[in-house]
This record gives sequence, structure tokens and C-alpha cells, in this order.
Amino acid sequence: MREGALPKGRNVAEANQPDVLGHLPEELGEKIRSEAAPEIIEVAARFDLDDHGRYAEGYLVLTEKRLGVFRPRDGEWVGEWRPLSSVASALIVEGVGMSVLRLIANDAIVAEYRFTLRHAREVAKLHRRMERHMGGKGESEAPAEGPKADEKKVRCEKCDRVIPPWSEVCPACTSRRQVLSRLLDYVKPYRARAIGGFVLAILVTAAGLFRPWLTKPMLDDGLGLKGGSKGADYHLLLIYILVMAGLMLFSAVAGAFRERLMAVLGASIARDLRDRAYEHLHKLSLSFFSKKPTGSLVTRVTSDTDRIWDFVAWTVIEAVVSVLTIVGIGVFMFLMNWKLAIIVLLPVPIMFALTTVFHKKLHKGFDRLFHRWSLLTAVVSDALPGVRVIKAFSQERNEVRRFTGRSGDYYDKEVEMIGVWTLYGPLMELCTQVGSLLVWIVGGYWTVKGQMTVGTLMAYTGYMWMFYGPIHGIAHMDRMLNRAATSVQRIFEILDTAPAIFSKAGALPIRKIEGRIELRNVSFSYDGIRKVLKNIDLTIQPGEMVGLAGPSGGGKTTMVNVICRFYDVLEGQILIDGVDIRDYDVEQLRRCTGVVLQEPFLFYGTVARNIAYGNPEATLDDIIAAARAANAHDFIVGFPDGYDTMVGERGQTLSGGERQRISIARAILHDPAILILDEATSSVDTEAERQIQEALDRLTARRTTIAIAHRLSTLRRTSRLIILDKGEIAEQGSHEELSHKEGGIYAKLLKTQVELQSVMAIGA
Repeated sequence: MREGALPKGRNVAEANQPDVLGHLPEELGEKIRSEAAPEIIEVAARFDLDDHGRYAEGYLVLTEKRLGVFRPRDGEWVGEWRPLSSVASALIVEGVGMSVLRLIANDAIVAEYRFTLRHAREVAKLHRRMERHMGGKGESEAPAEGPKADEKKVRCEKCDRVIPPWSEVCPACTSRRQVLSRLLDYVKPYRARAIGGFVLAILVTAAGLFRPWLTKPMLDDGLGLKGGSKGADYHLLLIYILVMAGLMLFSAVAGAFRERLMAVLGASIARDLRDRAYEHLHKLSLSFFSKKPTGSLVTRVTSDTDRIWDFVAWTVIEAVVSVLTIVGIGVFMFLMNWKLAIIVLLPVPIMFALTTVFHKKLHKGFDRLFHRWSLLTAVVSDALPGVRVIKAFSQERNEVRRFTGRSGDYYDKEVEMIGVWTLYGPLMELCTQVGSLLVWIVGGYWTVKGQMTVGTLMAYTGYMWMFYGPIHGIAHMDRMLNRAATSVQRIFEILDTAPAIFSKAGALPIRKIEGRIELRNVSFSYDGIRKVLKNIDLTIQPGEMVGLAGPSGGGKTTMVNVICRFYDVLEGQILIDGVDIRDYDVEQLRRCTGVVLQEPFLFYGTVARNIAYGNPEATLDDIIAAARAANAHDFIVGFPDGYDTMVGERGQTLSGGERQRISIARAILHDPAILILDEATSSVDTEAERQIQEALDRLTARRTTIAIAHRLSTLRRTSRLIILDKGEIAEQGSHEELSHKEGGIYAKLLKTQVELQSVMAIGA
């Protein structure tokens, strides 16, 4: 194809769009392009069940005006097109294990397309686009769609194999060589140290190669075993011994420097990877952490980087030394006696064959072994922070049982791996023993017959063991190579995960926030299938306090999450002071937003450090002022060490009311323009609630506040209530208006709460 030419069947407009047909069979893609022209193909989704629920193959293709359906028939693809104007509505009916895309016109079902959960996401995307076109919504109202940056793929794009749960990438398509070669980027800053280590390795190897060579003249000339008229020469023997001693001393000193250089190099690279991985984790979105066990991430930042240090410091240099030794000794052996050298090489093909076979087993086994180690670590990471709950419910035995179960799974896999590489080692050792026997049989015969001197045979046997040793070492290094490659791959999986939420190029800086919040036709889904928020339209004025209430699962926390931009909306826009929040710098946006959670999280450290967490440069006077405003100063100064009192992990040494007031002090010192209160008084007693409410009154003054609450004391303070039900705004108004609305959702919730409080009072 000439440069600049378009692919067959594609027009100029479509050429500027992503190829949404790339995953379809080639002949089907060409057919669809030709039939859809000149319209642009927006989405292609597969459905895999027929009308009777049997497995079948079919594709739905959407343009701006038509929906195409293609099925195979008699070896050919047959398609039909339906104008979107002929469809009144489209909906997805979810079932058990399968769902249905249903098209409705004139109050009747005109078509149904069934699909399994494997294709639910792509069909849901097509459905959303259909709704947008049929509803007349412009493309500018929603962000560009596509897979989430930190979303795990189910199948490999190259080989279509299912990606196992213990991996982020397809193991079948992952090259260990490519993974390890990426480490070179981290070696570049330490180039001089790496070169020095390798130069010393070469010199030490060369010194080692000459030592067996000296054995031949020491025996033949120094001890006179060569025969002939010349007898033993002790002075000559001493000279050879001194040369050998010099080589030994040089090897010891140079080897020590080499080990130091490579150990520091390994530590430097491991530190850089550890720092990069941890830094990148903080850039990733909440959706990434919701799908990853904490133990797995901790293991990657700690244990995996330690394995990389071990690999760089020892395995790499040993591999290089082994290769140099094999090549150098091979040259020496052929120079001494090429016939005997061939005999030494006879077991080598068998040894390489064994290495190839066992490499695959070790490769696959270590992947699964590390996955089980992550699961084991996850149990510990999950249990220890919740130790109070465990003890409260007397679940120590169950937790121990859960841990021993995971530990047993890891042990079983570890024993299986031990069985593989302990079989591998003896087989390789057997090959070297066979080779040594052959050398002694043939070399001994030639020595007896006078065709070879004793010195040559002894030097040769020395070289033989030096030759087999590196091969045997490389075989065992394969285990270290696999462990290191797996660790590197697991770290790069984190580094290669792009954050779903990020500041775009040219993001607007935030100088001052007034606090006007607008939600325009906002929809959101966590899984891309079921909408948690549906077409939300809402405006919150600067300084206004709005309460979010409604049944559990109505979408209250989700609305807060999208306003804080922990997640991006699926459709629509969220604007702050008239600017789409996606146009703001993310870090600056969140600095303008404060959050007080139902269960405040305190870090291990002093009380002062926790209050100043959002403003590390704050002085002690600022911290005390914030604590006074939060009604926290009095109980803090009652501690033995006051503001320097150490708070236990997650603040477990404090009461719920104390933790909450420290959290409010933290928010006051942070001084946000927009404040989010998530059930801030739901888990404290009446006296603590009174003090917290006083603190909240100070905190919410002159700030735009969104409060998720169910308690009357909080709801009555709001200027307006938004009642969410099933992801939609069901009611809106003041507390007085909604509490007297007959049959209203808020009135029912209020009545239920009053009755519950009455029952609790009677019980008391």
C-alpha cells in the first residue's frame, strides 16, 4: 500500500477514528465497512447466544443512524440493518449467567439479542451509545469511552487465551528476556559501577583460568613427571607456586571489590524500583485498589524488590562469569587436546535439553507460587488491622484456620516446586559425572600409553570441573532467573498500569474556589454494566449545605465519589465554578475538597501529626487552634503527652468520638472550599454528637457542604435535602417540606427512624 493510502473499505472520516472492528474476523470487518459507508462505525459488540439460549456467534454494529446485526450462514456473513429512528427504546434485561439487549417499538418487542457475561461490558457500551443517539444527546455531553486504564483484561489481545487470576498479563505471551531487559533502564544511572563490576568479573575469571594451566608445568617440569632426561626442579616449582599465589590473592581482592560493587548496584536498583512502584501506587485510582488484595501490593513493593536486589547483586554477575568461564575453558581445552575436549562436550546437549524442559515447569510454577504467597500475605494484611473485631467475635481460631489453609496451599505448591528443581539438580550432576568418567577412561588410557603427560591430564581434569561447574550453576540459576523475572514482571505490572484518573495536558490551575457545584445529566457505573447513578441533574450554590439521604444503595456515596473525582462519570458533566472538573488539575482539585468520614482513619503517629496531615507545614499554634474549633483540645491536653501522644494504628487507642473530632480538626486545618460529611455523627453517643455538631457548625460555615446523613440532628441543619433512590433523584426540598410529603420516601425514612428511637428509649 502506498504511503498515506487508506485501508480498503475505509473512508477519510473513519480513518481518523479508532478501528473498532479490529477484533472481528477480517472478512466480516471488510463487509461491515463497505455496507456502513459513509457512516462512521462507533461500536462493535459480540453476542454469543441464539434465541433458544444455545451458543452461537453474532455481532452488533452501531453507527450514528443504524444498528447492524451480522450472523454466519452457510459459511458466509449475513447482515441486516435497522434504522435507530425505528426503535423507541432499548434496554438490557439482566439474568443469571446471561442478559438480553431488547429493542422496543410501538410498545412491542421488535428484537432481542442474548449474550453471556463475557460480552456484557461491550454490549453495555453499545447500549449506552444507542440511548445517547435515540435521546438526541450530543457527543460532547460525555467523555470519550474506552476501557479503564487500570481495568484488568479477561483475555489476551494477542492469543485470546484467558488471563489467569494470578496475573495481570498473559503468561503465554510474556517474554522473560524482554521483562528482564527492562531492568537495563534502571542500570543506566549506575553505568560506571556496573562496568567496573563486569571488568573485575572478567579479570577474576581470567585469573581463575590460568591456575589449572599452571598445573601442567608444575607437575611435568617442577616435579619432573614429564619423563626424559630432565628431572625435578624445586626452584622452578616455587616460581609456579608464587605465580599461582599471586593469582589467588588478586582473585580474592578483586572478587571482594566486585561483590561490593554489584551488591551496592543491586541495592540501588531495588531502591529505585521500590520507590517508583510505591510512588506510582499513589497515582492509581480507587478502582485499582478495589480489585487488588492489599497483601499482593505490599509483597510487590517489598519482597519482589528484594528478590531483584539478589538477582542483580549475585545472579547476573554469576551468569556472566559462568559464560566467560565456559568460553575461556573451552578455548583452553581445545588448545591442550581437541579430541579430549570433544569428549568433555558430549553430555552438554543432554544438559541443555534438561534445562529447556525444566525451565518451562519452573517458569509456570513460580508464577503460581508467588500468587499463593500474595494470597497468604493478604490474609495477614486483612486480619491484623481488624484484630479488635476478630477478638470481639471470638474468631481467632477461624482466622488461624484461614491462615493455615492459605499456608498449606503455599506449602503444597512449594513442595511441588521443590520436587521439580531437586530432580533437575541430580540429573545435571549425573551428566557431569558421566563426562568426568569418560575423560578419565580416555585420558588415562592415553597417559598410560605415553600419548599424554600426567600434568596435561591433571590440568585437563581441572579444566573439566571448571567447565561443568558453570554449566551446572547456570542450570540452577534458571530457578533464580524465573523468580527474578516473575518479580520484575509483577512490579512492572504496577508501573505499566496507567491511572484512570489523571490531570490532562494543559490542566487548569485552581487559584480560588467559590464552591458552586453542578451535575449535568450525570450517570455512573462501577462495572460498566449496571448504572449506579442515572441522569442526575443538580446545582449546589456556594456556601449551601445540602443533605443526601435515601435508602441504602441509592447512590449517595457514589455521588460524593464522582464529585471528588475518585471516579470519572460515565456520562454527563460535573462542573465546579462553571468548569468541568476533568479540566482541573486533580491534585489541586482535591486540596480544595475536605472529607470527614463515618469511620475516620488516623495514622500511626502523634495526635499533632494526624491533625496536620493535610497541612504538614502548620505550626503548633495552628494545630491547637484547629483542635479547639473541633472541640478536641480539652481531651487532647488530658493525655499524658498531650499533642505528642502516640496514636495506635488506625487510632484504635482513642474512642470513636475522639477520633471523629481529631478528623474534624484535620479538616478545619486543611481549610477546604468544599466539604464532604459522610455520616460524621452516626457512630457516637449523644454527648459526643453534641460536641461534634458544634465543631461541624464551625467547619461548615461559609463552605459548600454535602452531608450524607440519616440522623435528624444533621438533616435539620441542611438548607436542602436530596433524596436518592436507585441512582435517581426521587425527592428534593427542605426538611419541613419533605417530612410532610404524603407517601414520600423521606417521610417514610423519617417515620421509621422516629419509631426506632422510641423503641430504643422504651427498652432503655
